[in-house]
Amino acid sequence: MEFCPHGTKLECSKMRPKVPCKKLHFKKIIQKHTDESLGDCSFLNTCFHMDTCKYVHYEVDGPTVQFPKESFSKIESVETKTLGRTNQDTTILYPAQWVQCDLRYLDMTVLGKFAVIMADPPWDIHMELPYGTMSDDEMRQLGIPTLQDDGLIFLWVTGRAMELGRDCLKLWGYERVDEIIWVKTNQLQRIIRTGRTGHWLNHGKEHCLVSMTPLP
Repeated sequence: MEFCPHGTKLECSKMRPKVPCKKLHFKKIIQKHTDESLGDCSFLNTCFHMDTCKYVHYEVDGPTVQFPKESFSKIESVETKTLGRTNQDTTILYPAQWVQCDLRYLDMTVLGKFAVIMADPPWDIHMELPYGTMSDDEMRQLGIPTLQDDGLIFLWVTGRAMELGRDCLKLWGYERVDEIIWVKTNQLQRIIRTGRTGHWLNHGKEHCLVSMTPLP
């Protein structure tokens, strides 16, 4: 379902008092320690301290109008297709696989070849992070070219690493063909604006560089 742009049912009723709204709304979570005068919590549903946080948090209030149960039975089933070997109309979904290792020292030729690669590397963004990162030179030296002879790569980059990501793709032998921009929204479906201007520009969105192996 779609979220109502007015947020809560109270605000929605003020804006359109005579029209029932079928969209989803939010309602405030008011606890003993909540101080509504402080406004909304910047982290909303991702707040780690909701038991003590004095700012306002929200939860989904559900649709204003109750839909008849028959309406749900009319929804046609959608056939889902998964990756894997097929036998006539049967599709086999294999369990997810991963390798726990240090990528800097892994011989990537043992992994085989892939038609599509999605990479979200641990770029060094000059911040203290709860996980290890890779230096710029270590990123450039990754054996990505051994994983693909012909196909696409989707490379997620951070604000500082956008140009570095483009350099890496060029070094790995790819031709950049497109760029996807993910504009992040919070629980209330609003653009994230936590922090100062630099935070808005660097953390309110992420870029995914789309590249392909050049045609022979």
